[in-house]
Amino acid sequence: MTDSAVAELCRLTVRAPSVSVDLAVPADVPVADLLPTLLRYVGEEAEESGLDHAGWVLQRLGDAPLDEETTLARAGLADGDVLYLRPHTEALPEARLDDLVDGIADTAARKLDTWSPRASRALLIGTTVATVLAALVLVFRPGVAESGSVRAACAAVAGVLLLAGAGTASRAVGDRLSATALGLLVAPCLALAGWVL
Repeated sequence: MTDSAVAELCRLTVRAPSVSVDLAVPADVPVADLLPTLLRYVGEEAEESGLDHAGWVLQRLGDAPLDEETTLARAGLADGDVLYLRPHTEALPEARLDDLVDGIADTAARKLDTWSPRASRALLIGTTVATVLAALVLVFRPGVAESGSVRAACAAVAGVLLLAGAGTASRAVGDRLSATALGLLVAPCLALAGWVL
């Protein structure tokens, strides 16, 4: 036997309900092809009793049953691993670790709607537009006691600041969407300033 053939073997201990079997099997064998051989080693009654409980599964202690389509190498089995041959209906439960940090990390990793820089930018633009429009409504609502020149000055200053922000966003940062949103807010500010005067 060559070294490469020996290196491709996976030496396992399989514990069945009534017996333990030590064997070396090729690592590229699917689990489904390994099960009939294991059942022969365990005993004839094991093959027949499998019909009573929907077959057999192989699993590591604390892990889910191995997928029958996967090979031993893809399942991550290494020399010396211990597998348990169990009835399908009596598979061992997976280990559950009650570690708060691991639980949070697992939940965060599974979360599909993670926050992105694009979402941050959209929120910032939306908040800016809403704030400017709310400020214009508050300053120019009916019944405001301030004179027209004070309201016009507020609107003009806001328009100039928005124009400077649009230019900065466009040229310095290269953010065309923010520049467009700020630029579109300039027109209502300056229009209201001119209307009040």
